[in-house]
Amino acid sequence: MKYFVKTYGCQFNYSDSERVCAVLENAGLESARTEKDADLLIFNTCSIKQKAEDRVFGLMPKMKEIKKARRDFLVGITGCMVRKTSTKKSQDLDKLIKMMPEVDFVFRIEDAPLLPEILAEIRGKKVLSVKKISNMDANSLEKYFHINPKYSSKFQAFVPIASGCDKFCAYCIVPFARGRERSRPIKEILAECEKLVKNGCKEITLLGQNVDSYGLSFMDREEKRFAELASGEKIYFTRLLEEIDKLKSRGLVRVRWTSPHPKDLTDDLINAVATLRTQMPHIHLPMQSGSNYVLRKMNRPYTKEHYINLIKKIRSAIPNCSISTDIIVGFCGETKEMFKETCDLYKEIRWDMAYSSQYSMRKNTAAHRTMKDDVPEKEKQRRWHELNKILKKCSLEHNKFFLKKTVNVLVERCSKGLCEGMSEHFKRVQFEGGKELVGQIVPVKITKALEWNLIGKL
Repeated sequence: MKYFVKTYGCQFNYSDSERVCAVLENAGLESARTEKDADLLIFNTCSIKQKAEDRVFGLMPKMKEIKKARRDFLVGITGCMVRKTSTKKSQDLDKLIKMMPEVDFVFRIEDAPLLPEILAEIRGKKVLSVKKISNMDANSLEKYFHINPKYSSKFQAFVPIASGCDKFCAYCIVPFARGRERSRPIKEILAECEKLVKNGCKEITLLGQNVDSYGLSFMDREEKRFAELASGEKIYFTRLLEEIDKLKSRGLVRVRWTSPHPKDLTDDLINAVATLRTQMPHIHLPMQSGSNYVLRKMNRPYTKEHYINLIKKIRSAIPNCSISTDIIVGFCGETKEMFKETCDLYKEIRWDMAYSSQYSMRKNTAAHRTMKDDVPEKEKQRRWHELNKILKKCSLEHNKFFLKKTVNVLVERCSKGLCEGMSEHFKRVQFEGGKELVGQIVPVKITKALEWNLIGKL
């Protein structure tokens, strides 16, 4: 039986898919080259925006046609859209199975270890017990993290350090999709990183909904897996970075991480980025809005002034540090004046890059329960384009800084003689070269600066 996993969404989802692939292959399934070659197609979904969910719903007519032609063809869904692990034989069905008859099973990502049993049930060989299929299994997340992933790259890897979120931003579905925040033990993360480096990995990206709250969440305290921090102590995430940095002597070159929360970003973490050998001069720090009023409505517990102070600390400790952010335009109640505050803040901070999105109402969030999505779609689009104009100008300005300078590029791909990869500052660089360079870190002299990337010469 051949499988194919189609992934949507963030880096976390791609990391999840690597673990799903490992479970399926351990169960005897074979990876298909394309969707058309697969007997089992699993969609790893994102539900941050309605458009992300609509994309999956839109594929169901195609799945229906395939099932007509191939009666043994199976469709599964995992990721943020799933609330209850279930098959069509389950007593308590997830709404997705009710809404999409083409779907044979759905599973919460932490229940990935159950996949062999789920497939056995569908084939009529075994029936899952109510206890096993329950999402209340306290050990499910630990079992999930113990899966040895099928990494998609030998030289780059995503390593999740926590799952879930405790912040409950008014617009966000993640706490409902992934549950409360729980952190992995440091020893377990280090063991995964050590194995990666031993196998030739050069760059590791640590993943978490809020990486800087690692070890500090409600569940971490409740389960007493991390001791309470005394006043002035380094946060656990800083300690984790210090331990991983020791792998430099074994061949690890780069460590990246995403995403931190401004509320939890500490001076010792900034200092770690400035001093540790494997840390890169790039920090992604989500802002979401330049208006304190909108931030309060979003349940983002910091102010514009606090954020500006963090940026000053970063740039003081790490000169020329590349800083990117996330911004939402058109959130509930955002007036034109409030949006202008975001534009003015962008002009003041001048981020290298911003991942801007138009607000999309998500069911079950605080915004859905208590607020009105009152900014018209056309106005959201207008604001997005206005912000994008500022972004283009700032991005080009930052990229011009690298003209005639030499940067080190980790080559990720090469096609038709054109190599591409990321520099230390997380700038996408293209240059002429051969496929033998893929996976290597090479010096490239920048000859041209564009809005979104750099062009150079090996």
